[in-house]
Amino acid sequence: MQICFSSCSIIMSNQELVDYVTEENKRRKRRRLVLIKMYFEVSVLALAYLSTQRALRDLGAFTEFEEKVAYRKYVLKKTYNGLETRCYDELRLTKRNFHNLCAMLREKCGLKDTKFVTVEENVAMFLQVVGHGTKMRMIRFERSLETTSRHFKNVLAAILSLTGEFIKLPEPSATPPDDYKWKWFPDALGALDGCHITVFVRAADKGRYRNRKQDITTSMLGVVDWNMKFLYVLPGWEGSTSDSRVLKDAMRIDSQDVFFVPQGKYYLVDVGYTNGPAFLSLFRSTRYHLKEWVASNQRPQTEKELYNLRHARARNIIERCFGLLKKKWAILRSCSFFRIEDQEVDAKLAAMAPEPVDDATFIRSVQQSDAWNTFRHDFADEMFAEYLATHAKLAME
Repeated sequence: MQICFSSCSIIMSNQELVDYVTEENKRRKRRRLVLIKMYFEVSVLALAYLSTQRALRDLGAFTEFEEKVAYRKYVLKKTYNGLETRCYDELRLTKRNFHNLCAMLREKCGLKDTKFVTVEENVAMFLQVVGHGTKMRMIRFERSLETTSRHFKNVLAAILSLTGEFIKLPEPSATPPDDYKWKWFPDALGALDGCHITVFVRAADKGRYRNRKQDITTSMLGVVDWNMKFLYVLPGWEGSTSDSRVLKDAMRIDSQDVFFVPQGKYYLVDVGYTNGPAFLSLFRSTRYHLKEWVASNQRPQTEKELYNLRHARARNIIERCFGLLKKKWAILRSCSFFRIEDQEVDAKLAAMAPEPVDDATFIRSVQQSDAWNTFRHDFADEMFAEYLATHAKLAME
């Protein structure tokens, strides 16, 4: 008997093949899920068993050292890898700026991770001290005082060595921005003034550090441009020293970090400085401070008053810079716990030495000049004439 099988009985149809493959894939997927679930359950049971055995052996959940390490990692993770607001509140920097600073300290200053302390932790400890003015004993990273102090000094030296990257004197060709406050002073490079920082000194030295307000302070010279960027910093002088004396010291030719001004340019200064080449001061015995103008609610009546008002508006930028600096870094606005020897920053680290310059091109001394006084008077007269003409034109309209 001859038996014939139909082709349809031997070869599956396309639809049946698709259904078969689909069902097979589903079975494999269910099998994988079951295996994953079993692996997870076994892992949980193994961890529970190990924890039980640890307790039975009287080892405790964690040793004191393990608890400190776990707490430190938790705090650091929450500080600079957590919320943006927490990072700024704790370290006074955004997360992006914090990590950029750490990367810069690694690349340019050679700061490296040690066996137990990372660069990020070092910088975080440093920023907490200077940002909040706290004692090193209060740092919440479970480190010994010696470890905290040593790494604080390392980060301080590394950051100060970067001063030349950020604090630079401007180019002679620099021009003020298109701003109403600065358009009256086209050759101005910015403003400068002194700032007093409260310090702790020995009783024998308090006389030298007592300023005119009877506070124990150190005097710092600061120079900023129109964009509130610091161009030069000279800290370390006693609080009793006058601002003009600090400026003269900054411009000493034999100084390693000498401060100089290009010919034809000048900085706006207050009445405590000499009105001379490179430093444009105000008129004495004339209203000057912005608070006086706000209280009087009057327009300028003379060329000197108009000059002083516009001078004050532009020069106020240095006061704003000092105010923001102290508001952000608490160590600058309250008496520090550090010794004066540690607080006074060495000039070699505070400002990088500039390149040698031609004395004929730059002004390197402070001196009074009759020609400069005449320049200021002529400047004020031209300013007042333009002011009267503008108001007369507005009155006619």
